[in-house]
Amino acid sequence: MQNLAFPLHFSFKVLTPSNDFSVFDANNQEVAYTRQKIFKIKEAIQVYQSSGRQNLLYTINADRIIDFNASYTFRDAAGNVFGAVKRSGMKSLWKTHYQTSDAAGQTVFSLHEENPLAAVVNGFLEEIPLVGMLSGFFLNPSYAINDAQGRTVFRLRKLPSFFERKFRLEKVGEAAPEQEQLALLSVMLLMLMDGRDG
Repeated sequence: MQNLAFPLHFSFKVLTPSNDFSVFDANNQEVAYTRQKIFKIKEAIQVYQSSGRQNLLYTINADRIIDFNASYTFRDAAGNVFGAVKRSGMKSLWKTHYQTSDAAGQTVFSLHEENPLAAVVNGFLEEIPLVGMLSGFFLNPSYAINDAQGRTVFRLRKLPSFFERKFRLEKVGEAAPEQEQLALLSVMLLMLMDGRDG
């Protein structure tokens, strides 16, 4: 995924058994398709160039069975490790918090919810029949992706929708192409975890 045209848009159906979705750029061109393997003891996520699943770009694998405080390794199609993201366990009980690092283990980004209370209320209301559909239209969390200096470089927003989960990733700061790649994979993982947890 090179020369990405932001903002990027993510969309997947809520009434399907899978947790797969496509990523489209600002020109409505598909730039990635994410497939989460089900019934795996450890998380195993595959990222393809398109929904045709002809060209595998990346894999994301968890280092443990239980995802509490788990680390997820990013590998390219040749199996080379180029980064990882770690979920912060205790912080994640109240709000989503991930740390993204490069191949050398240096922190590149910190991802967190900007309004954790809205996410908690949204999660509660989604469990109530009919009300849950409305909560997806009015209560939509946003996430900041900050660099190592604390500056917001990307912002992920959940968009209002009734029958689909839709997100938009905006680039609001400066980032190198390899950093865009790390941020995008971290966001993909976040959305898969968010979809699975509710």
